[in-house]
Amino acid sequence: MNESLSVYLNLDMGNESRNEELIERIDELLLTAGLKYSGIRNIYIPVDRQTRDQAVFRAEKLLKATDWLKDILACTLVGTWTNACPLKEIQTDVMSEPSPEKLRYYEQYFEKTHELPHAIVVDENRQLRDGYVSYLLAQKYGVSAEVCEMVSGQPLRKIVTGRHVAFSDGKWRRKSNKRYTWIYTLKAPVVPGDILLVDTNVGTAFICADRIDYIAGHEFCSMHKTVRKHMKAHIEEGEGTGYEK
Repeated sequence: MNESLSVYLNLDMGNESRNEELIERIDELLLTAGLKYSGIRNIYIPVDRQTRDQAVFRAEKLLKATDWLKDILACTLVGTWTNACPLKEIQTDVMSEPSPEKLRYYEQYFEKTHELPHAIVVDENRQLRDGYVSYLLAQKYGVSAEVCEMVSGQPLRKIVTGRHVAFSDGKWRRKSNKRYTWIYTLKAPVVPGDILLVDTNVGTAFICADRIDYIAGHEFCSMHKTVRKHMKAHIEEGEGTGYEK
């Protein structure tokens, strides 16, 4: 996780020499944060993979705070490799078997969507750290899975990305198309389509989860608020004119 940083720029394509100078300055700037140019398109990678969580966070912050990039920097995108290792190399000896109820909840989602609920996370020694149910389902059904790698000693958090919803006239209805992200620490299993109560800047609100992911590193984990409660309700994308209960 946090293996790369893609940097997108608003460049004047008619001024090639100036663009080359700008890119050289960005290369030098990111080296001070611990990233080097990968040699591929606009992608930068950590000089030291063991400190990549901190390096990528510092680099993003540095780019956004640099005055001469104010009108040039379009956006940045943190990259995660999803093929860290084959399933057969993953070590699961320290994991506890999931409860039948939890396994069934995730398996029902797989049976409906033919998708795993979330990725699998291993450390640099191929030890499984999270996503055990996805690992079991991938083994059982012979499907491919995203396998991400974290750095041992860094915090790992499950996160949900979702949109605000409200319940009215017997339906959960979307209030906005804008997506936000929260850390999920509850014991209840969670899949896309679940309704959650979350903390926001103005109190609490309901969201419908669109995607389940992971983040790693102290700095990245500190950026998000948390999910308060799983509402034990689920809605299917595209049902009727709004979400159905």
